[in-house]
Amino acid sequence: MPLLRTIAAAGLMLAAGGPFGAALAAPQVERLRGTIERVEGDAVTIRTRAGTTETVRLAAGTRVAQLAPASLDDVKDGSFIGTAAKAGPKPGDPPVALEVLIFPEALRGAGEGHYPWDRLPDGAASGPVETSMTNGTVKAPEVETSMTNGTVGAPSVETSMTNGTVAGAPGAGRTLTVSYKGQSLAVAVPPGTPIVRLEPADRAVLVPGAKVFASAVRDGDHLEARSVSVGKDGLTPPM
Repeated sequence: MPLLRTIAAAGLMLAAGGPFGAALAAPQVERLRGTIERVEGDAVTIRTRAGTTETVRLAAGTRVAQLAPASLDDVKDGSFIGTAAKAGPKPGDPPVALEVLIFPEALRGAGEGHYPWDRLPDGAASGPVETSMTNGTVKAPEVETSMTNGTVGAPSVETSMTNGTVAGAPGAGRTLTVSYKGQSLAVAVPPGTPIVRLEPADRAVLVPGAKVFASAVRDGDHLEARSVSVGKDGLTPPM
């Protein structure tokens, strides 16, 4: 029995860390950003931002979509979004969004959660920075209210008129509260942050020269796309 237990333990160690482990390891998910060089049948070749070339196979279940320009005003209470963000400027500050993606209702719940993301370009830092991704539902901030019951009078009062710019108007920054899996996170969205909307599309949008963001599973030398998102009208996917 001790010998059998030793053999079994050795087998488990090999499966976890040796060549057998490599064979049993889960396929690795990779995120590719770049430009389509060519499309041949079910294969798309992407020239990545790093200058490498990767060929990605399209499976029957590969989701193809377009990314269209949007604005912060398109993010409503109840919108399901994803946002890649960097750490705030000071400890305790909310993370700062580098982009916001608005999902269609059909994809509500996709990738829900808060997790590490990739190093992304950040003009404010003159280079790439570490980011996290938060996918969840935008929640309108709660406000304190009060109720007063009584008789309404109608006294004459002095009034004034003020014409000006409303805080939070188009082009202004905003803080979004994103709820996910019973938790929530405040994310600051500065003016000028790229906001895009995910739109369903078919493979006809996969053409040479298109800017793409692809999520693919690598199994050895084989890359199979889970999703490919194409920037609409030359837009560069910001995520």
